[in-house]
Amino acid sequence: MATRWGLCGAGKISHDFSVAMKTLPPGDHQIAAIASRSLERAKEFAKKHGIPKAYGSYEELANDPDIDIVYVGVLHTEHWQVGLLFLEAGKNVLCEKPFAMNSRQVKDLVTMAKKNNVFLMEAIWSRCFPVHAEVRRLLAEEAVGEVKLVKAYFGSPQLHIPRSVEKELGGGALLDIGVYCLQFVLMVFNGERPESIQATGVLLDSGLIQYTGHAAEVGCRLLSLPTQHESVITN
Repeated sequence: MATRWGLCGAGKISHDFSVAMKTLPPGDHQIAAIASRSLERAKEFAKKHGIPKAYGSYEELANDPDIDIVYVGVLHTEHWQVGLLFLEAGKNVLCEKPFAMNSRQVKDLVTMAKKNNVFLMEAIWSRCFPVHAEVRRLLAEEAVGEVKLVKAYFGSPQLHIPRSVEKELGGGALLDIGVYCLQFVLMVFNGERPESIQATGVLLDSGLIQYTGHAAEVGCRLLSLPTQHESVITN
């Protein structure tokens, strides 16, 4: 029986998720419902992607007994509240990155998932790339020796995207694309915690880190880790 997915949010990222889902065998995965705060928008999305059910509220999706797992593709600022809604309803959740806006909210999500014994995962898709699997294999085999320094760079022109530059929408380089660099460093150093973090950056008027040309200097540029490990992260 196919895993029945529900989509929370009818924006671009949910569109991309739906397109990717169509590359998988329908006998394995199916999108069974889409929920948006606008029923009209949900119906339009459902028609475009051939989804049988459309809801005008997230609560309706949470209460649908025919949904096995929910993909949360709403704004960063909504991940915590919406994630808790689905987890409390006993739904498995794949939450788009970042998990939430701060560590307290992430702990709330993890606690709720454990309480209800459901699956919860942050959608860092790069972790599923074949090249990352190869990096993990090489590290496990110590094929490159002990890694002392990691440099991670990721930039993208996003000044024209409101959610990327407006604080109220959870914008900023770190939460949007910096997470890819951070998760890569944590993967290489096997979850080792930094002893200290040094941050520099230029701020937009909104108080967010400014993008410089096609890249943004992110506020965790240099991490000094135990056993002489270092990582330099530039977004």
